[in-house]
Amino acid sequence: MSGSTKLTVLLTAVSLLMNTLGFLQAREDPVLPSSLSKEQQSNLLSFLKSQATPTHYIPRDAKIGDVAPPERDQEIMATKERPIKQYMAQITPHRPVPGQEAVTKADVYFYRPNPEKGKPGITIKYTVDLSTGKQIGATEILTKAHTPISRDELAEAVAKAKEQSKAVQALYHKRDPRDVRYEYLQMKINKKTNTFEPGDRVIRFVFTANVDEKETPPKPVRVLVNLTKDTVIDDDR
Repeated sequence: MSGSTKLTVLLTAVSLLMNTLGFLQAREDPVLPSSLSKEQQSNLLSFLKSQATPTHYIPRDAKIGDVAPPERDQEIMATKERPIKQYMAQITPHRPVPGQEAVTKADVYFYRPNPEKGKPGITIKYTVDLSTGKQIGATEILTKAHTPISRDELAEAVAKAKEQSKAVQALYHKRDPRDVRYEYLQMKINKKTNTFEPGDRVIRFVFTANVDEKETPPKPVRVLVNLTKDTVIDDDR
């Protein structure tokens, strides 16, 4: 990565996770906040399931939370050949208010990649009544939000790194996949460069491998995965 790129990229530590792809793929159910009651979790899960198959890229009658998306995006509809893809990115229960200890609402954030490859996606925000599992108020669209990378996106990014990076492939070669570990950081792109531009979903990975005590550990492999542009490049910093 060039010096100018380093100056224009702000790293945001979303998580430092050491995991395997197999473990990520094995967990299919959404992770619900443990602070919620069983009934609230059940209601919230019902809401999530009701949003599983979007019909429009831009939800009808949604309000704009920051900057309006391009008008052409509002006409994009799901088809059999090109369904609208989305990822459940974050669930944020509302804080208790004085005199009301119980949490009764939660905000749910979905990230939708733009159906046009290379274009920035959008974040969809819903507020849910945890006692009923029903939406409260209007759906909100966010085009500038730095929405956390979802579990499924992370799994896809690891798969892309394995497919497109020779260095990552070499690290996995003849090793049990469970012996290869990684750490990751989500990146926030603030300025357009030759490699990235604002809105790109970019993850920095550092892959390492477990070895026997008598073996020399291989050098860590550092790559940058751009899910928006579908690219994987070496991270030379």
